[in-house]
Amino acid sequence: MKVGIITLAGGENYGGQLQNFAVTKAYESLGLQAVTIPDETKNGVKTIYNKVSKKAKLKPSYIAAVMRVRTKQKYLMKNQRDHLLPSIIRKKKNASEYALAKKKRSEAFRDFYDNLVGHTDFTISKNNIPEEKLSEFDFFSAGSDQIWNPTYPHTSEVKFLTFAENSKKLTFAPSFGISQLPSFAKEPYSKWLKEIPNLSVREEQGAEIIKELTGRQAQVICDPTFTVTRDVWESIEKKPDFSTDKPYALTYFLGNESNKYRRYISSVAKEKNLTVINLFDIRDSKYFSAGPAEFLYLIHHAEAVFTDSFHAAVFSIIFKRDFVVFDRIEDGRSMGSRLKTLLGTFSLSDRMYNEISKKDFSPVDFGRSDDIIARERETALNFLKKSIYG
Repeated sequence: MKVGIITLAGGENYGGQLQNFAVTKAYESLGLQAVTIPDETKNGVKTIYNKVSKKAKLKPSYIAAVMRVRTKQKYLMKNQRDHLLPSIIRKKKNASEYALAKKKRSEAFRDFYDNLVGHTDFTISKNNIPEEKLSEFDFFSAGSDQIWNPTYPHTSEVKFLTFAENSKKLTFAPSFGISQLPSFAKEPYSKWLKEIPNLSVREEQGAEIIKELTGRQAQVICDPTFTVTRDVWESIEKKPDFSTDKPYALTYFLGNESNKYRRYISSVAKEKNLTVINLFDIRDSKYFSAGPAEFLYLIHHAEAVFTDSFHAAVFSIIFKRDFVVFDRIEDGRSMGSRLKTLLGTFSLSDRMYNEISKKDFSPVDFGRSDDIIARERETALNFLKKSIYG
């Protein structure tokens, strides 16, 4: 039987690429052929259901907000600690260096996606449903990752598999990515979720959202990356071109790495005599160009990992590396619900920055982690088997 995977495919996000690889491997372990179908939807639920009126767009406050966002996107670098003018100067001064780093990064992600994540040579979108090609599939799988995050512009009914018969819909730990659903998403989400026979999610608050919208109980299962064994991850990791011979601390922030966070990381690194590798800050351009395979290596061999990324925390647990998790805010909303579920599952809630920063940095107790991973893996695969075979 053949499964078509609908997820966040082909982007330049480490967790996105690695969970995509893991979903494929999980279905293959159940004896199915699995391939990703890239979704190219551009205008999703946020665009359609959260429209701003023409009158509102003419207000000076709205115009100023749009200009502010566009300026930041163009000139301020990730995890910016510079003000606007210094950032513009830095970007202009280092334009060729940054362009090369971005090119290398894109090539590394494309290489991983093309060689390790099987995907179709056709795409899908809410305005393009290639029914003839889709007829070749026995099932379609939604997830994992934040495919149901309504604040993402590409999130649409496609991510809820509305193009397929209900009996062909599978879910593999999709995430809403936020703790509370905005009002504009509730009506369409309720309709689309009710059409899916077996619902799973990646975090407890996702299950609460589904309960509120449908009255149904969704099963909380682990992220697909936990269903792949450590030795498989080790087999595809790749040592970066830059030197990692000295002990190092790895930082990977998807949100803003505040000065407070940076001071804490620097103090721990100094105490332990560690070099700091900032993985997602283009000002450290040699690190910025690392691809998913290098990401695995860097976590596997780090002395400590500091992150607001769900998947960086996941791989810290898989590889048993000391780590600290920081909350991440996007659009004024906390993105930490899935991290809280993850840490709670492994009894590691004390690895949150708000907790661990109150005391001395201590090693993580991974004494039960392998047993918990084995249990969570079995639960997730059993859910998929039940959804497929009944």
